[in-house]
Amino acid sequence: MSALLLAMLLAQAPRASAAPPSGPPSLTSQPAFRLRVGGHLGIPLLVGVGATGTFHVDGRPRFDVDAHWEPSGFLQSYSVGAAWRPLDRFVFVGARVRLMHFQPPWTRGFNGATDNHLGLGVETGVRLRVGPADQGVITVTVGGTWLPTQATNLQVLLGLTAGFSWAVWSR
Repeated sequence: MSALLLAMLLAQAPRASAAPPSGPPSLTSQPAFRLRVGGHLGIPLLVGVGATGTFHVDGRPRFDVDAHWEPSGFLQSYSVGAAWRPLDRFVFVGARVRLMHFQPPWTRGFNGATDNHLGLGVETGVRLRVGPADQGVITVTVGGTWLPTQATNLQVLLGLTAGFSWAVWSR
């Protein structure tokens, strides 16, 4: 297990280039900011789409911000999160604000007063860079969200997600 962890740490190290970059920064070099779009699968929110922005410092990822929409026939969520990468590598810890619908607004019987709940959560996971010039990212996240609701079985939602995103813009 420790050999796998060491291999992952080394694989996520910034790559040194033989020649200094010429011209404007591109997706082939590590930019100061990179925007990715993608999707994920998970539990209890089955599917989601979103965008993640990563701020790089000295060629290494330091902070992430993201926005996700997780539609469903029962639970639906809109969320905004922020994460810090303590080792400037692939591991992250973060917080999330989530607007949860216990019933989607487009379904019959939706009542905004009882079906909308604003929750706060914490999460941790890994974001592994893959593909040419590290344009792809595989993300695995585990976390929990606290929702102030009367239904005790829905006050704490524990979640697990796995997803993939691709760089669409960098600066």
